[in-house]
Amino acid sequence: MEYIDSLKALIVENHIIGKLATIVLILIAFKVVRVLLRKLLSHAQTKGMDTSAKPLVESLVNHGLNILVLLLSLHILGVNTAGIVAMVGAASLAIGLALKDMLSNIASGLLLLTLRPFKAGDYIECGNIKGKILGIGLFNTILDTVDGIFVSAPNGSLWGAPILNYSYNAKRRMDITVSIDYKADINKATNILQSLITQEPRFLKEPEASILVTELADNSVNICTKVWAKTADYFILKSDFTAKIKEQFDAAGIDIPYPQRTIHIVNDTAAESKS
Repeated sequence: MEYIDSLKALIVENHIIGKLATIVLILIAFKVVRVLLRKLLSHAQTKGMDTSAKPLVESLVNHGLNILVLLLSLHILGVNTAGIVAMVGAASLAIGLALKDMLSNIASGLLLLTLRPFKAGDYIECGNIKGKILGIGLFNTILDTVDGIFVSAPNGSLWGAPILNYSYNAKRRMDITVSIDYKADINKATNILQSLITQEPRFLKEPEASILVTELADNSVNICTKVWAKTADYFILKSDFTAKIKEQFDAAGIDIPYPQRTIHIVNDTAAESKS
């Protein structure tokens, strides 16, 4: 009985019920704030915000709100939060050393979002990593390969290496090298290529296309066609144009030679008979 009376006195003297009620109200308020921030983030996306930034922004907002709620709750309960903050600050060096890779990935993610070497939907290559960007998270970047493989790459691995972004520019140059037989008519071959370029509306007029004889190889004369196209049309157009070159060259009787090797056999039978 005395224990219950002591507990009641403790609750009354320290206003525990009022403090707990205040904490509950804070939790509800922060829940509303979290929902509003999510709606604001969705609205920002519709106004042009890069969708790749959504995972990282959501993570930062959620972690920030959770820490703020925790500190406020401890302060209301009478815990010396200033002492906790000072203790965390004193231990920050040790924490930084222990979690340096994790912190590096967070910093790299922020830099990737700030400098924007790629955005959601871009196809990139970075070292051994290749794929279409889905989003940048707090610690890693999510990609999808052309053959449907899920890739999760640490942000630091992308920030610390050269990035090839195949989708960044609106147009790309397409280089297609065709090999023809030494006996074939070079002018005829280049005229066919020029005609195919003129007939294809997906090729850009500027910069101007060029057709160059680039090499007298061992078994062929190599002609390189350099044309510009929209990045969105690049891969399909390259396949279509290559197929048309093969069809037109076959129709015109222009051979695309196979690698060949000439072997000279010396007959030493007469020399052997004299000896």
